[in-house]
Amino acid sequence: MAKKRKKDKAKKEEEYEFKPPEFDEKEFIKKELRDTKTVLITVGYAAFFGVMATALAHISNNLIGLSFLLVFVGLYSLKYFYPFLRINTEDFQKKNWAGNVAWFFLTFLAVWILTFNFPISDHANPKVEDIVVWVTNEDTGNITAIDYVYVSNQGSYGWVPRDGGELDGLITANENFTVNITARVTDNGNLRIAEICVGNVEGTYSDMDEDADILNRFDHEIGGEDLDGLSGLFFFIHAVDDHDNEITFIPTGSIPLV
Repeated sequence: MAKKRKKDKAKKEEEYEFKPPEFDEKEFIKKELRDTKTVLITVGYAAFFGVMATALAHISNNLIGLSFLLVFVGLYSLKYFYPFLRINTEDFQKKNWAGNVAWFFLTFLAVWILTFNFPISDHANPKVEDIVVWVTNEDTGNITAIDYVYVSNQGSYGWVPRDGGELDGLITANENFTVNITARVTDNGNLRIAEICVGNVEGTYSDMDEDADILNRFDHEIGGEDLDGLSGLFFFIHAVDDHDNEITFIPTGSIPLV
């Protein structure tokens, strides 16, 4: 009996023939074309939303955060956008949706970043750095530099004489002294205004002179007699670029006057 069973089993194995499932070439090609078309449409749709987000941010810098939220609006609308273009999504699997969502998000992010930054857009404020007050004693010809730097033992920025001396008594409010204020004012686009006001932030601003020899350096000269009546030298530097991005440099303290 055992031998007969073995023979029957061997015979059945010999008779077994593997038959691969039928391959519908037309259906396969149709599905691949649909998937490719869907990806291309998704990329174009995401690029449109990226441009719209940048356009919204152009209206006001306060809308920058809101403009980025358009990516979620676009992602949610995909399930309505595909049927609108007569793309059948009934047999979409999770991998189809996941792939299209990834394509949309990455494309939106790339377009948004590209169009949001210079030279296409400019949302960055100018920078006012390296502020130095040069004090010239006309009687002695001595020139003293006072830098606006971070003072670690105070935990804040302040005025520090470059030669390490005392700050008090460096400037006298009379005609024997000349004060020249210099600063490096930069912008990633075109700087339109670089102006300074001495005394009060709401006072009269004067255009700073651009140094012909040093790039992005601006200066403003003040006669010591013009400081008469002030308890200290306190000034503000205001910078504006072509896209109306602006910044006002306000020092933490003044330089005492004698």
